[in-house]
Amino acid sequence: MIFNHILVPYDGSKASGKALDKAIQIVGREPSTLLTVAHVINLQPVIVADMTFAQPDGYQEQVKEQGDAIIDKVRAITGDLPHADVVILAGSPAQAIIDYAENSDCDLIIMGNRGLSSFKEFMVGSVSHNVILHAHIPVMIMK
Repeated sequence: MIFNHILVPYDGSKASGKALDKAIQIVGREPSTLLTVAHVINLQPVIVADMTFAQPDGYQEQVKEQGDAIIDKVRAITGDLPHADVVILAGSPAQAIIDYAENSDCDLIIMGNRGLSSFKEFMVGSVSHNVILHAHIPVMIMK
């Protein structure tokens, strides 16, 4: 067994779907490997230079609904896997992913190279780039 616990950050994007497919492929060959799929909810305000932009009214409810839909989709995809779990993380996406991986004894992160938030990615750098730089375990990026 090469990996004991694989973490897949999932936001519903095409790239995160490819990452989940790759993780399922690996777990299929090693059925005792744990698979955790994590959806990160970021409710923090966006800060650009000296300006802070708060979320509009109803934003939190919309994020929760989207998160629930993503979780349902992931559960449908991973339903037959014996050691699969889905978690919701909160906070800055890159930091939440890194913290979860460290605190849950993950030994591989598989993630997409692009998520759904292109504006924020442009402003603060991509989540995948930050995870690669700061994770203490291997990170596989799917294009």
